[in-house]
Amino acid sequence: MAQMCLRLFLSIIKILLAFIFEKYIMSQDDVQEIIFMKDESKNQLLTLIRCCLSIGCCFGIITNCIGLFFSPMAEALGVGRGSVALISTMMSLSSAIAIQVIARLLNRRIPINILMGTGAVISIVGIFILSTAKTLPMLYICGILIGTGYTCYANLPVSMLLRSWYGEKNASKLGIAMAFSGVVAALMNPGLGRLITSSGYQSAFRVMAVILAVISLPATFTAKLRETPSAGSAGAGKQEKAVDAPLVAASTIAILIANSIAVSMQTGLNTHFSSYAVSLAYPLAFGATVVSFQNIFNSVWKLLYGFVIEKAGIIKGTIFYLAISFTGSILLVTLHGYRGAILAGVSLYATVFGISTVGCTVLTQKIAGDRYAEIYAKMSLVQAIFYALFTWVYGSLSDAAGNYIPCICIAMTATACCAMFFFLLGKRIPKEAQ
Repeated sequence: MAQMCLRLFLSIIKILLAFIFEKYIMSQDDVQEIIFMKDESKNQLLTLIRCCLSIGCCFGIITNCIGLFFSPMAEALGVGRGSVALISTMMSLSSAIAIQVIARLLNRRIPINILMGTGAVISIVGIFILSTAKTLPMLYICGILIGTGYTCYANLPVSMLLRSWYGEKNASKLGIAMAFSGVVAALMNPGLGRLITSSGYQSAFRVMAVILAVISLPATFTAKLRETPSAGSAGAGKQEKAVDAPLVAASTIAILIANSIAVSMQTGLNTHFSSYAVSLAYPLAFGATVVSFQNIFNSVWKLLYGFVIEKAGIIKGTIFYLAISFTGSILLVTLHGYRGAILAGVSLYATVFGISTVGCTVLTQKIAGDRYAEIYAKMSLVQAIFYALFTWVYGSLSDAAGNYIPCICIAMTATACCAMFFFLLGKRIPKEAQ
């Protein structure tokens, strides 16, 4: 990007000199180069906007807001809240399975806009049907539809889009896109909550479907990969050339899988921080504040993470983030008698969510090269399974122990293991690719 801006600046200087001295006749090539670079910059920016909107729909609107509907739906259908909450489980499981198919479709050169747009339509239909569903089996079918649909325009397609347009500088853009989900969630949650209270969850689902259609359909159906690298993005093909295909050996994939498990052990605490505060005899209102701090810093750390790893490298930047997370865990274990320490601890611990989304994605790009979609799909499946497993483990363990201290200690161990795995994988990436 810097090189492109420099060339554009020099070309503009030529034009100004031509007007001042009237001695320079600009060639047709100079004119075409200015127009071409201007178009490239415009397309890069539009791609980033599309990716932000796609991620905002997937996570900001769907996954982060679906929990608002559980209690009113359970009351209306006369069933337990846990039964309705299984919608989220169905969404996660269907997403983990769907991404295996999506990776193959992308490798078969299915146009990415068709894949993403079709997924957007499927998720919108699933949300709309939820507004009319009267039985639990229908709810679960909708969950499968929604999870399958939003996976078509979630992490994997978005990261491939940004990689094709920004090359080795895609990490910061991926961080921006991932952070955007928090912004959307912060805007959507209060509005949908009020709508559920005033008009019922059915109307809220229909409004959600309309909002998804207005935002996601234009963003996904107009998305496109850049077919060939150009002067506008000199690093676009650099990653694949820097990492040799033989590096994706069985031992490397084994370490990637182990790293995915360690990351999932950390993020599995995500849904427990409110309960953690309540288990320490704090009021539920403080537990809600803890979750708010977690969500705010989740977005902040994701936004910064891409720039950190572009500046310091994927290995050093990630280990730095893991050290911050480890510090947050220590605060949660040792100083939980102080509200300020808990809020600080949760805020620092939130760095793990950037590692889970941005860090693991960029690491897999650098390791896998042309096999990125295939290997990323496997990593996502492992993360989904173990995230669900450790979410349950932490809940059961906290019930048995009466507090979350053993759970946090397990997460601290996982943090140390994750740092070791990133270090080992860094040995397998050429320094120029880090």
